[in-house]
Amino acid sequence: MSNKSFILLTILIFFLVLCASPVFAAQSTSSTQPVQVIVNDAVAISATWNSGPRDSTINLGSVLPDGSQNTYNGGATGEQLYTYSSVKIDVYTKASGPLTSGSNSIALTNFRYMGCSVTTATAFTQNYYKIYDNWQKAPQGGFRVEPITLYLTVPLGTNPGSYQTTVYFSAVKHNAGAPTTP
Repeated sequence: MSNKSFILLTILIFFLVLCASPVFAAQSTSSTQPVQVIVNDAVAISATWNSGPRDSTINLGSVLPDGSQNTYNGGATGEQLYTYSSVKIDVYTKASGPLTSGSNSIALTNFRYMGCSVTTATAFTQNYYKIYDNWQKAPQGGFRVEPITLYLTVPLGTNPGSYQTTVYFSAVKHNAGAPTTP
């Protein structure tokens, strides 16, 4: 083998060893890697009736059309509102319209609520009304709960029937303004 060939072979082996060295890197019994995650704001609520499932039907039972106010205390046997939010929130409520049974109706002025920041019985409306201002965030891994007391007055002479409406609760990040949907 000539000197020239030997030098070229030596250079070639040198480059092969140099380029292949990461494959043969030393192994260790441990390794460390930083971990990063970004946790976003979460605004999350739910409502229950009589400790039922989330968004369960509010069943006010059978009442007489006698013009007296019927009270349905909030709490485990009534209406409850939960927050699971990771930030402070404002909560709003509204009803879809009067309670109706066919062409018969009970005006929303006869269907009221009290709870959260609302300290007197207030009639539902078809526009969002703030019922909780600056509700504290839920504790990590948990929730906060507030009872909502409902009141219904069925006027004298109201036709018999099964009357229905829909109640909405909507939450937004504190000071974000009133919701527009649903």
